[in-house]
Amino acid sequence: MIGPAMSTEDAPTDGASSPPGRRREPRQDRSRARLERVLEATTELLAELTPEEVTTALIAERAGVSVAWIYRYFANRQAIFDSIVLDAVHRLFERTQLAALAAVEGDWRDGVRAVLDANVEFFAQEPAFGRLWSSEFRSSKMLTANRLHDDDQAAWLYETMTGAGVLHPGPATRRACQLVVAFSDRGLELAFTHDDRGDPIIVKQLGAALVAVLEPFVTDAAADNRRNRRRTDP
Repeated sequence: MIGPAMSTEDAPTDGASSPPGRRREPRQDRSRARLERVLEATTELLAELTPEEVTTALIAERAGVSVAWIYRYFANRQAIFDSIVLDAVHRLFERTQLAALAAVEGDWRDGVRAVLDANVEFFAQEPAFGRLWSSEFRSSKMLTANRLHDDDQAAWLYETMTGAGVLHPGPATRRACQLVVAFSDRGLELAFTHDDRGDPIIVKQLGAALVAVLEPFVTDAAADNRRNRRRTDP
């Protein structure tokens, strides 16, 4: 079967130039705006319906484009879902980094909770991401991207926390950082499976678990900083 003809407004398809999940990238502003409307429409529909109910026809109708136009950029509905999740995973990584950096100078336990709170806030603000991640539409592309981001996040957490003198350097600490990231993934998935706001009991238990994993590797200076802050707090 012959697919849709390639428009002069499209960038050529090659794995390096197009984000995962897309066939090509638009060159013209008008087409880029349409592509954004498709992704926004899908995100809106996923907040209203189950992933199974969100069809390509519904997406096209909400976005104000034709189904054929969508297929110019996405192979199928799954490819649209992949694009939404992969973008969200990247933005979540950035938000986690910002939260961790803001908390480095304070109580390390508060820092762990601040990072967790940033993740919970992200999940709550982006129900489309959470619903896709916990559905049968969680694809191998999503899992691969998340695993790579987890590896990057664990490495970044280790380098940042040991560089700031919060954690002792060493292989055991590095593994603890990997475990923290893995715990966070699974705990957040459980917290948001049946509650779009995040089950508060699971979130609280997850925070305590993350603190417990890191505590054996906290430096004396970081522990003293926490004790001093507690003594000076009114």
